[in-house]
Amino acid sequence: MFKQKYIITVESESPPQICLGDKIHGATVISLEVEQYPDLVDLAWLTKRFPLSREMLSQKLELFNVGGSGKKLYDPNLVVPFLKNDLRNRTGRPRKN
Repeated sequence: MFKQKYIITVESESPPQICLGDKIHGATVISLEVEQYPDLVDLAWLTKRFPLSREMLSQKLELFNVGGSGKKLYDPNLVVPFLKNDLRNRTGRPRKN
């Protein structure tokens, strides 16, 4: 029988009180990772994290641009929650299978 890997993502102001080796509902914690955002990010950084093209990201984030017209830079603390929320709000008729 193979073991399966589950990934849980938590965002908070302070780190969670979880230690390596802890048992949570029958599962063992084997790794903890921290992702820190840089001060300003460009479209290449965003395309790695979101399934949208550069043109679509540029159009959606036009109001959040803090760089010039040549180099488009964005504050990740504003842009990432906006894109996560925007991906969930798909409109249109659901697929009929």
